[in-house]
Amino acid sequence: MPVPFEGLIPYAIMTAFYGLAGHGVQYIRYWDNGWKNDRYFLDQWDHKMMQRDFYLTGTHRGQTSEPIAPESFKTIESIEQRYYTPYRNQFFSLRDRLFRGYVFGDWNFS
Repeated sequence: MPVPFEGLIPYAIMTAFYGLAGHGVQYIRYWDNGWKNDRYFLDQWDHKMMQRDFYLTGTHRGQTSEPIAPESFKTIESIEQRYYTPYRNQFFSLRDRLFRGYVFGDWNFS
C-alpha cells in the first residue's frame, strides 16, 4: 500500500527545522568561542593557560605572540564568581556576559 505524500510533508518540515536549529546553535557557539571549536576534557593545566591567555588578550581563546607581557599583567587579580549552571561550566561566554549583566549589573561586552 503506498504512503500518501501529504503525510510526509510535516515530517520533512520538522526534520528541516530541527536541523536548522541544531546548526544554528552550533554556529553561535563557534562564533562566540572566537571562531574556534569547543574544548573538551580540560584539566587544571588547561584552565590555568586559559586564564593566562585571558589576562594577556582579554579573550579566553585568544593567544598572543608578543614577547613582553603588558604592564597590567603584573598586577592583575582574578575574582572567581561561582554560580550553579546545568552546563557543567561549558557555557557560552555571551550567556555568561548576559548573566553577569542581569545579576550583577556589569554590562561590559568588550
